[in-house]
Amino acid sequence: MKASRTLGAISLRLTISLILTVAAVLTLLFYSSWQKLNQKVEVILKDQFNQQQLMLARKIGDNVESYFDLLESALMGYAGLFQSALPRERELNDVMAERFGRHRRFGILDIRRYNAAGQEVQDLSVGASPLPAGYPALPAAYLRWARDPAHRGRLFLSKTFDYADPPWKGRRVMRFLTPLYWGRDQVFSGVVEFLLDPVFICEKATSGVRSGQTGYAWIIDQDQIFLAHYEKDFVGHDAMQVRMARNPEIVFRGLRELNAALMAGKEGMTEYDSGWHRQKVGLMPKLAAYTPITFTKGLISGATDLEDPGHNLWGVAVVSPVEEVSGEVQEVLHQELFLAGLFLAVVVLASGVLIACALAFNRALTRQVKIKTRELVDSHEHLMHSERFAAVGEAAAYVSHEIKNPLMVIGGLAGQVERRLTDPAHREKLRVIQEEVNRLESFLGDLRDFLRPVPPLKHRVNLNEIIREVQALMGPAAEDKGVNLEERLDSHLPSIEADPTQLNQVVLNLLKNAMEATSGPDGRIILASASKKGQVWFSIRDTGKGMTPEVKSKIFHPFFTTKEKGTGLGLAVVHKIITDHGGTIDVETTPEAGSTFTVRLPLRG
Repeated sequence: MKASRTLGAISLRLTISLILTVAAVLTLLFYSSWQKLNQKVEVILKDQFNQQQLMLARKIGDNVESYFDLLESALMGYAGLFQSALPRERELNDVMAERFGRHRRFGILDIRRYNAAGQEVQDLSVGASPLPAGYPALPAAYLRWARDPAHRGRLFLSKTFDYADPPWKGRRVMRFLTPLYWGRDQVFSGVVEFLLDPVFICEKATSGVRSGQTGYAWIIDQDQIFLAHYEKDFVGHDAMQVRMARNPEIVFRGLRELNAALMAGKEGMTEYDSGWHRQKVGLMPKLAAYTPITFTKGLISGATDLEDPGHNLWGVAVVSPVEEVSGEVQEVLHQELFLAGLFLAVVVLASGVLIACALAFNRALTRQVKIKTRELVDSHEHLMHSERFAAVGEAAAYVSHEIKNPLMVIGGLAGQVERRLTDPAHREKLRVIQEEVNRLESFLGDLRDFLRPVPPLKHRVNLNEIIREVQALMGPAAEDKGVNLEERLDSHLPSIEADPTQLNQVVLNLLKNAMEATSGPDGRIILASASKKGQVWFSIRDTGKGMTPEVKSKIFHPFFTTKEKGTGLGLAVVHKIITDHGGTIDVETTPEAGSTFTVRLPLRG
């Protein structure tokens, strides 16, 4: 006896040690896989985030070029004036002033008119003190371009540059001009020039742009001078020099490569180290997507000549801190790790409890058998078999109770996390967790009902009302699947003595099985009821795939199922409930033609 006890203690300790070892190994494997998943998810999300930033950068570039299309249309309108006769000076001045009043809000600093010799004869300016007429002269290179008859009806766009004379001295500007060929003979009559404010245009294009939570856009010109930036004091300064002045400790190698790619007319995505972001100072890795603005899209490509076409381009970039993407990934993955760890802990704990209970009951049964006499060996073996089956049932019921509450917590937490997420991939993972939790809860409920059936609490009920309640509950699911639910209920069906909760469970299980066996859009499920010879009956007939004779003979056996994730207890529980009510359940089925389940119940229980 002592040796038996010692052996039992050793077996129990060995079993517990084995469980803990397996749990530790699974934990290490899971954590390793989780780390790799973390890295892969972060890389994927960074790439997806940068793809969105690239789309945003392209949109900003298109907005800038569309703005120049608008300016082009306005400027070409001046060249189209006075085609039939040369205008009088006063008339011309009035027309120019009227148009300037309409165009000044487009980011135009000055509208200047030069005569055929290149001398200024009219200056309309948004500045406080425009230049006097006749000063300055149009630069010779631009005048030679305008006098070329081949350029009649065309436009010329200069690069951005710092203006040297008042009232715009030191300001970053662009020249946009067109030659004037007026009168019946189309005589070269001078030049109309827009002096543009590129900073105004870029601020319009980037206004309100935000990537993620705090990301923003910036634009540089062909000399890498900022035309737009979140830091307003950066605008008008060299993009690298102003950054290095802000934080000399940062090398900005990635930024230099980004700027070089923009100046080469390339588009792409990258990651670089910055020295700050908005009000936060310090090393700040950023995701960046960039694209060039080449002034070759839209209407401009067919009517405008560019000064130094190979170098006359801008660059737009949209940037955002890496931590905004990584932070969200880490938060979601840590929540998933917590839920998975919690689930693993519950499974390990439940396994340990189950094994400990089984070992304890086994030792108890062994002690009972030892005290019996040799003459009762056969009886003892039969009794031991019966008691073992009962012990397993009690243990299963106890484990079912212990597992159900943690499962509800896991399902609830997964639902809360799902509602806070927007990423479809992570929502799908959490949905799978909830589905598996629901499946386990359903299995535990079926197992509990089967092992420890509750006697029906009978009172007068209307069977049709129960059928309609279940039909209303399952109606949306049937509609989503494309299955039609048809009702053929006897309106004069008498009431019966039965447990309404258990009958609800019967109808629900049978209807679920019918829906799973039936597919749309021509699928039908018919719910019928009637009374005959002291009985009421109801049936659920589907047009699904039916059953073979072999399957039909086993459908009410516990734990028999043809479903991938079935428990094999649903119809067994249904059969037991109907039997407890003194009724019968019959099945008629034809492969590929459907099945009919008919339940008959006595009017009085």
